[in-house]
Parts: sequence; C-alpha cells; structure tokens
Amino acid sequence: MQINDILKQEKFKDLNLFLTNEMYDCAEGDLVRKMIDVLDNETNAREWFYSPARGLGGKRPYDYCKQGKNSEVEDLIMRIAYGVYT
Repeated sequence: MQINDILKQEKFKDLNLFLTNEMYDCAEGDLVRKMIDVLDNETNAREWFYSPARGLGGKRPYDYCKQGKNSEVEDLIMRIAYGVYT
C-alpha cells in the first residue's frame, strides 16, 4: 500500500490537504507544475516529492526544497523528464 492509498481514507483527509499544500508552499508553482507534467499528475508528484530520491543522494525532494535548494530538485525532475539519470 502506498502513501496515497492511505491518504484517500476519510480520516486522513486533513493530512492529505496539508501535504499537498506543503508541497506547493515549499516547491513553489513552477517547480510543482514541472513535477506534475513529468510525473503525469499531482498525486504522483506528491508521492515523489516526499520519497527518497536516488538523484538527491537518497534525500527527499521535500528536504531539498525546505533548505531552499529548489534548483537541485528542478534539475533532477528535468533529468527524469529527458531520461538522463547520471
């Protein structure tokens, strides 16, 4: 079961909204739009945003954005978009 399956449950409705809002606040509009475009939808983008990313040394994109390193996350999402993983 993935986190998004859990968040669909009524008792986690507020947490789902919080995580989505936090993603938009941390990553800001342009980066979120790129994540959604590359990963096909907001749900996939949110799942990726809060999961460890190999291209970020195993840290979550969320952690990078909280540290103001949005450009590193944007670089990674663009590498994913173009199939460049190294």
